[in-house]
Amino acid sequence: MSIDLTSLSVAELDQLIRDAGARIELVKRQQYAQLKRSLEAQAREAGFDVYQLFNIDRSEGSKRVAVSTYRNPKDPEQTWAGIGKRPEWIRAAINAGESLDSMRIA
Repeated sequence: MSIDLTSLSVAELDQLIRDAGARIELVKRQQYAQLKRSLEAQAREAGFDVYQLFNIDRSEGSKRVAVSTYRNPKDPEQTWAGIGKRPEWIRAAINAGESLDSMRIA
C-alpha cells in the first residue's frame, strides 16, 4: 500500500496520523483478544487452566502485592515497593542527605 503524502496538507497529515493511531489500537486489541482465546483453548485442551499455569489468582478481590524494595532504617516496619508516590519517610531521608540506595533492602 502506498499513499502519496506529498499532496496532503498539514491538517490532512495530522488526521492521517490520528486515524492510523486509532487503527493500530483497534488491531492490537483484536489481536490480544484472539491470542487470549487461543491460549485459553490450548490450555483447556491439554487439561489445564491457563491462569493456573501462570499462577494468576482470578478470585474476586484478589490483588497483587508488590514486594518491598526499600526499608526505613529508623523504623523497619515501614517499607516501600518503589511504586507510586514516595512516602514521607523516604522524602525526609533524601532531604536529610541519605541516598535512596542506602535504604534498599538487600
